[in-house]
Amino acid sequence: MTVEVLQSGSGDPKIILIGLNRCATTSFHRLFQNSGIPSVHWEDDQGRNLAHRMLTNIAMGRRPLDGFGAVRAFTDIAFVNPRFMLDGARFFRELHAAYPDAYFLLNTRDKDDWIVSRANHSGGGYLDRCCKANGLSVDEVKRGWAHMYDVHHAEVEAYFNGNPRFLRFDIDCDDPQRVADWLAPDFDVNIAHWGHYNRGASQRARTG
Repeated sequence: MTVEVLQSGSGDPKIILIGLNRCATTSFHRLFQNSGIPSVHWEDDQGRNLAHRMLTNIAMGRRPLDGFGAVRAFTDIAFVNPRFMLDGARFFRELHAAYPDAYFLLNTRDKDDWIVSRANHSGGGYLDRCCKANGLSVDEVKRGWAHMYDVHHAEVEAYFNGNPRFLRFDIDCDDPQRVADWLAPDFDVNIAHWGHYNRGASQRARTG
C-alpha cells in the first residue's frame, strides 16, 4: 500500500464523493461535467459500473479507481441487484490511502428524507433489490439503512477530522459556493450549473 500511496501524488487530484447515493450525486456529476471537469456517475460511457471496477481493482492489488483515464470526479460508487449490494462510499479509507491528495466530499441530507428517497428510487425497484440481496423485509432493510447512515457519517467525520481536503455538504441547506471555494485551488467550478436532478425527497412537513 505504501508504494501505491507514493504513486498517487501525481499533481492531478480527484474529487471523490463519499456520501451515500440519493444525496444529489447526479447534481454533482452534472455540476462537474458542465464546469469542464471529467466526471463519472455510477458507470462510465462504456457501461462499466464504477463500484464493480473499484472492487475488482482492489482485489487485484491495484488502486481503486485505476482504468478511468482522464476522469477527475467520481460521484456515485454504488451497485445493487437481487444477489449483491455494494455501497462503495464505505471504502473511504482505501480511497484515501490510494489518493491522499484527492478531495473527499461527504454529500448528505436529512436521514428520514434519504430513506424515503432510496425506498422510492426506480419506482421501488431499488428497495426490492436490496431486500432480495439481504434476505430481509422492507422494514428490516430500512432499519439497516438508518443504521448504516449513522455509522457511515460518524466514521467518515472522525476519520477526516481536521483534513482540509474533506468537506461535509448538506444538500438541504448548504450553499454550493462552498464546494466551488473548497475546490478552487485545483478546479474551476461554475455554480451556475448547480441544479437538483432525480429528485426523490420526502414531502413531509417541516417545522422550526
